[in-house]
Amino acid sequence: MLTKHLCHYTTNKKTHTTHTYTYTHTHTHSPFNNPTETYRYYSLPFCRTHADESAHKEALEEERNINMDNEEDAESARDLEIKGDRIGAERHKQRLGESIVGDRRETSPYELSFRDDVEWRLLCKTTLDKDDLIKLKEAIHNNYFFEMFIEDLPMWGYVGDFENEDEILGEVEGQSHTYLFPHLHFRLGYNQNQIVSATVTTERDRRLDITNVDKPTPVQFSYSVEWVEDDLPWKMRMSRYSDSRFLPGTFEIFLLSIINSFVLVLLLTAFLTIILMRVLKNDFSRYMEIDDSSIEEEEVSYITRI
Repeated sequence: MLTKHLCHYTTNKKTHTTHTYTYTHTHTHSPFNNPTETYRYYSLPFCRTHADESAHKEALEEERNINMDNEEDAESARDLEIKGDRIGAERHKQRLGESIVGDRRETSPYELSFRDDVEWRLLCKTTLDKDDLIKLKEAIHNNYFFEMFIEDLPMWGYVGDFENEDEILGEVEGQSHTYLFPHLHFRLGYNQNQIVSATVTTERDRRLDITNVDKPTPVQFSYSVEWVEDDLPWKMRMSRYSDSRFLPGTFEIFLLSIINSFVLVLLLTAFLTIILMRVLKNDFSRYMEIDDSSIEEEEVSYITRI
């Protein structure tokens, strides 16, 4: 997986000034036990547009229990400036390395500005129907995780979680619960005017119960942003991913098995080629002997006639 990221890792240093926007890109979601099985991020019902400022204000009043008409409350919530011009699910322009590894990067509506912390921001409000809930439950029960990027730095997080599921029977009615994580917390590290680290986490305190798929479920997707100073040099920012333990160890075994199979095919092809060459060599030798004997017979016959 690290090799895959290095294939489209850019060496162009991007610098920022305070309050300038930087955007995330969605990539894929995959089952944890088989990260090579990838699907488009937006094959699940995630937000494709950002809520406008009025919807965010209304949701923020409910979230913080404040009155936006009050000057003190409004002053404490100055992170309300929302551009809302970012549309999700638009295909990202790919470089050669990204195309080779089969990247599926797409735009996302998350708005992050350099060194501006966001305590809470509404992404969108929607209602999940039965089909949406079934898709999400299936993904959660298969331990699906998503992958996002910010300036080529990968971030991973789980779609949701479940509790009290029987290992044999699976979901037990009345006891098992399936939860969706609708809130993401971005923690971004910067060194002077460059982004050098990025992680995304989900919050169990904000999870949503989607166990019952028979009734529509309203959901409020949101996010928060935290910027921290990091002394990691920009040129070393990918070094931390070599020690990442997010992906299962079985992925390395899976990669080795692919290499082993490839080498085995090459060896079998080489052996088959050698055998065919020996057979063809014997056939050519036999045909050459026949041709020589025929020539000798013709010469004897010609001399006899003379």
